[in-house]
Amino acid sequence: MKDANVFVPGAGRDQAWPERPRNRIDRERSKNRIDLARVVSRARGVDQRDWVYWVKKGVKALTYYAGLHPASLRLGEGEAAILFYHKVQRRPVGVWGEPVLDVHAFEEHVAFLARQYQPVLLSELVAGLEGRARLPRRAVALTFDDGYRNNLYLVAPILARHGVPATIFITTGLVGTDGWMWGYELEEIFSRSPPEQVCQASEDPAIMRLGSLGLGPRVLMSACVEYLKELPHESMLDIVGRMRAKFPVPVNDENRFLSWEEVRELAHQGFELGAHTRSHPILTRLPLAEVERELRSCRDTLEEKLGVRPALFSYPNGATCPEVTALVGRYFQAAVTTRSGLCTRTSELLELPRIGAPVPVSELAFDLVWKVSP
Repeated sequence: MKDANVFVPGAGRDQAWPERPRNRIDRERSKNRIDLARVVSRARGVDQRDWVYWVKKGVKALTYYAGLHPASLRLGEGEAAILFYHKVQRRPVGVWGEPVLDVHAFEEHVAFLARQYQPVLLSELVAGLEGRARLPRRAVALTFDDGYRNNLYLVAPILARHGVPATIFITTGLVGTDGWMWGYELEEIFSRSPPEQVCQASEDPAIMRLGSLGLGPRVLMSACVEYLKELPHESMLDIVGRMRAKFPVPVNDENRFLSWEEVRELAHQGFELGAHTRSHPILTRLPLAEVERELRSCRDTLEEKLGVRPALFSYPNGATCPEVTALVGRYFQAAVTTRSGLCTRTSELLELPRIGAPVPVSELAFDLVWKVSP
């Protein structure tokens, strides 16, 4: 199937299959082949057996436990940090045996932030950046993307114990469904089934090639996800659909989404709720008309269900471009990306950076102190 403009390692240059760009957003990307060697290189970054990974981890732990991370060194006047999470789970390891953010690790995060920083709602942080309100020294805002049930049953009680507020970005089309975020779904599929067979089920030449390279299951899964993120949205959906049809997996509790009743309960508890599109596409892979439909539908549904029009938005996968950002500005006051860095009063309100909250707390402390401002 000729789904993408792909260069397959080990194949001749005549085996790059161009697809006409769907819109001007994809036009620039279509000039370059999707180089699977580059995709694999990025995927190897998740392999914790890499010695560089462990050295960095050790340095961060040393600075934390040796007390070399005084919060006063960072987040001065006019600076703030936005942290982003997705979900918190009960078990301390993921499907590949790697550490993940469980309830214990998350409570360590929250206790540290409450002790050393000034947690605020994202809307309060934005008001401070705009100069409409005072921005507290060492202000941090906690944000959660997607809208998982564990945000209510695991996250909310921990935040309440420490008096820490948070903002949750809701994917409205997945509320109350048994749907998956496709990246997590593929992770579950690859962990349960023979990886090479999963790749064959895609019927995509590039993914089948990845499956023949002898990669470890975790790196192979990550490489497939990285590759799929670079495809036009409809091509990605087709490929994932074929893999899903051959290897169906029911959604588990860790990936189940909130119901509307549960979303309203979060609002009642004081959580701030923002928009995260209707179906969680990578917006730079859609025609602009479809981008606008995603934004408008999500905003209007949240207003209908909650009685309040959302002012905040989170880009799925953090991906944006000038055209998409301009559309977001028509519907929302501020928006957050996954670009890493601190916020200042010169930050673009529609492209605010965030720091991905790592595991364990020693790495979070290191990132907050030493993260370079954009």
